Amino acid sequence: MQTSVHRFEEAAARGDHLRTARLRLRVPVTDDIAAILAIAGDFEIARRVARVPHPYTEVDARFFLDAIVPPDCVWAVTTGDPLAVIGMIGLHLDRETGKAELGYYFARDCWGRGYATEAASAVAAYGIGLLGPGTLMAGYFTDNPASGRVLAKIGFVETEIEMKECLATGAARPLVRMVLPA
Repeated sequence: MQTSVHRFEEAAARGDHLRTARLRLRVPVTDDIAAILAIAGDFEIARRVARVPHPYTEVDARFFLDAIVPPDCVWAVTTGDPLAVIGMIGLHLDRETGKAELGYYFARDCWGRGYATEAASAVAAYGIGLLGPGTLMAGYFTDNPASGRVLAKIGFVETEIEMKECLATGAARPLVRMVLPA
């Protein structure tokens, strides 16, 4: 019998593409490095994501593509043109618990357009399909309430506040933990 962890690992290896009404989600590739650098290299974006260092260099982007993308389900978010990357979104699986954490970032000029909600909704549905209900979690720093609103719109509920290290700021900051209930 195939476990949900095995289904997730097979999906990560397949590199499934997802589509929404306005977006195309595909596996990030080396040709995306310039876009990744432009987006993740923006301190206003990096400080909102726990695992993005600042300054963000080409070495960081290559590490992301070589070490972070392969074992997880990660997508470059585009608006149609396959090279026009507007953000990144993914599910990081905790192989011990069988639960996955949803994370994302988008270019600043794309904020407020509903792209994060649209992409997160598609990825959450995909993750539930692989892992089952009650297996997705997420978090946002308290000074980024817009991300909390995105997660709430797709059904996530707050569970606790914890201190979480942010690579970009080099400090622990309050982070709201959320889960997508079964």
